[in-house]
Amino acid sequence: MTTGARPIGHQIIRLPEAVSTNTLVLESPEYLENHGLVVIAEHQTGGRGRVGRDWASLPGRQLQFSLVLHPPLPREQTPLLSLVAGLAVGNCLTRELALRPLLKWPNDVFLGARKVCGILLEMKMQGGAPRVVVGIGLNCNGAPEDFPPDLQESLTTLAHETGRAVNMQALFAALLAGQQEAYDRLLAGQQTALLEEWSAMAALEGRALIYPTPEGPRPGKALGITEEGHLLIETAAGATHVHHSGELEWTE
Repeated sequence: MTTGARPIGHQIIRLPEAVSTNTLVLESPEYLENHGLVVIAEHQTGGRGRVGRDWASLPGRQLQFSLVLHPPLPREQTPLLSLVAGLAVGNCLTRELALRPLLKWPNDVFLGARKVCGILLEMKMQGGAPRVVVGIGLNCNGAPEDFPPDLQESLTTLAHETGRAVNMQALFAALLAGQQEAYDRLLAGQQTALLEEWSAMAALEGRALIYPTPEGPRPGKALGITEEGHLLIETAAGATHVHHSGELEWTE
């Protein structure tokens, strides 16, 4: 099925270097108005993760790209796109490389205990309609030792996990096809099925965590996710807390 809009990847802008592909797209009206546009850079000098974190760039060994979406969704449902993008990456790694990824709410992809992919969703409203930029950074070739020392224990690469170099161009094409498939399914009304698949890949239910509150960090357990993609947490007192945003620490 297609949505009637131009497909994801109908135009691909390839750059040797960018400060941040997300920033470039957000600051370029002609890019932001082009649904399906993909901007990919071999090296990002100022890539960003969530909550302002820096993205550790390995020139030529990562897939670092941003895609533009004009989802016909209410603004409150746009966070679902982050979960759907993560699920699409996980499915791609399973199909193409026979890996078993683990998703972490809201938008990280892990292999074992180490992160291999980060996703950053950012949005602008134009004329009352959301313009969504989905930034994806995937560690393909190289090894954990190639990252800064403070990140070597927490990051991994596909090559390290599979024991062989990754064909990045073939994987890039598969990733874009997977993003299109997942996006089409969301717009076709398969939201519940997508969230169930995401939850299964996240092994979410019952996992212990620490979540932020105005009174400070509190322990809890993950119960699942809402139809809008928010995290349901069981508090220490047995109540249910709906977590919309903010950093979590997973303790198991």
